[in-house]
Amino acid sequence: MSGYYPVNLKIENKKCVVVGGGKVAERKIKLLLEKGALVTVISPKITLLIEKLWRETKISYLAVTYTSSPLKDAFLVIAASNDRTVNSRVAKDANQLGILVNVVDSPAESSFILPAILSRGDLTIAVSTAGKSPALARKIKEDLALIYCEEYGDLIEMIAQARERIKRKYPD
Repeated sequence: MSGYYPVNLKIENKKCVVVGGGKVAERKIKLLLEKGALVTVISPKITLLIEKLWRETKISYLAVTYTSSPLKDAFLVIAASNDRTVNSRVAKDANQLGILVNVVDSPAESSFILPAILSRGDLTIAVSTAGKSPALARKIKEDLALIYCEEYGDLIEMIAQARERIKRKYPD
């Protein structure tokens, strides 16, 4: 049995730090931005897409090797560097500061893990294997995508509108 408690975090307008500038960091940054986070990236090197996001002022970027000082006011941290020692240090620093941390290459050092996510508007389906098989979680997500098409996002909106009308008409 997994020791993980499933939860959806509200990260809109909250500082989220990503340590690392490669392809894995890029994927994490894109998801954080989609959810409205204020993203700071710490890495001496970054991908062209991350550089583009920085030039468009969609993220903050510190072109330095990792130090813990930018973590101090963060809501959450993702350690996504390609250096195991750096990722481990990020985990240790975040834990000492009481900040949620995900270490992409070490679920054991993480205070949370990220599931495979299927989004259809406000419908979110998360699939987790407790970090044991990300490939299986991704496969299950792909299978679910065949069942829950894009129209489910529209359906959620229609149901929400109907629910509000019903609540106004029948307040009790």
